[in-house]
Amino acid sequence: MLRKRIFLNTAVNSGGKFLSFAFQIFIITYLIKTLGKDAYGIVVLALSLVGNTNLIEAGFGLSVTKYVAEYKAKDDWKRLLEIVNTNFVVVTVIALGFCGILFVINEFLLEKIFTIPRSFLQPAKDMIRILILLSFVEFWSVSIVRVLEGFQQFSAARGMEALKWLLRLVFIIIAVEKGYGLPGVGAAYFAAGIINLAILYLFAFSRTSRLKLNILLSNRESFKLLFGFSIWIFLSKAFAFISYRIDTIVIGIFLPLENLTYYNIAFKVFDVLRYGFSLISSTLVPVTSEIAATMNKERISLLFRKASKYTILFMFPILIFFFFHSDKAIKLWVGSGFEKSVVLSQLFVASLFLTALVSSGSEMMTGMNKLKVLVKYNGIGSLINLIGSLILVQKIGVYGVVVGTLIGSSIV
Repeated sequence: MLRKRIFLNTAVNSGGKFLSFAFQIFIITYLIKTLGKDAYGIVVLALSLVGNTNLIEAGFGLSVTKYVAEYKAKDDWKRLLEIVNTNFVVVTVIALGFCGILFVINEFLLEKIFTIPRSFLQPAKDMIRILILLSFVEFWSVSIVRVLEGFQQFSAARGMEALKWLLRLVFIIIAVEKGYGLPGVGAAYFAAGIINLAILYLFAFSRTSRLKLNILLSNRESFKLLFGFSIWIFLSKAFAFISYRIDTIVIGIFLPLENLTYYNIAFKVFDVLRYGFSLISSTLVPVTSEIAATMNKERISLLFRKASKYTILFMFPILIFFFFHSDKAIKLWVGSGFEKSVVLSQLFVASLFLTALVSSGSEMMTGMNKLKVLVKYNGIGSLINLIGSLILVQKIGVYGVVVGTLIGSSIV
């Protein structure tokens, strides 16, 4: 029964994720073709500034999933509701602070930090103002998704994610065709976010009278419980952000906007391929936890060897194919004129060869509750990556940020 549930959850997660990827790829293609490389570069920069909800929410969110599942299994609805409502209070406070920082950056520092042409400055500011509101909505939406995951409602969670991207696609096409430009893109994201939040709320809280929002149920004990579990997850996500997503900000500071378009195309290729590792290793954490509880080191060693073997056997042929044929894939996707994206994608793929060697072990360390050790090494790699990117981007351009990623990955 457990194996069947794990397989079903993996299938649902992967199906929903790949559907979301398909919508994202279509959106990228459409915006590049209609707005141009520079304008789409501003979209990438804006989303990199305001789209880090999952990073800031990550620790508490995963804690909520864990404890909702635990207290539901115990039928302890009192503690479950305390966890859910404490999380909503914390997330709301974090969202207010995060949005306040974004507002200051957008209104007073944007043109001083980033290389945005004067003709794009006002549309960029207008779009980011709308996206700041979206960021607040996303904090709440992701919190509800975490609750659904705790209830094992993976099909609903992934279905809502796919619906959100479909709505974004539809609204973006309408906004751009009507001539609203960059602010229209921001409004499209915001409208899709509002609809997604409303549907999530109705699905999660209206289907059962036992699950409810009431801030009076939040308490300090639940906060300590969530924080104690989440801090290392947060640090892990923060280092992942430094390794990958901060590259867009570095590019926006030092290079012309079109480089963000080249980078984001390559990163999306990388993102899709990287998901293959998550798909393969998604069941390793619970299995490792179960074996670790028996203190059977021989079985853990056997699991590591087999998991690493199958990861390499499955992923290496795919990575080799994309390394040598990424030019054809990108040309088929967005057309010609994106040679920089081809080289960037090859550098990203090279880093994934290294990831294939350690991904299974990383997931197993989480299952053995050795996340602290993992975070330490990730932190070292991320710091080297950041320093390398800041130096190399000024010497070899946009390639420098990905070379920095490759150096950081190889050292870890």
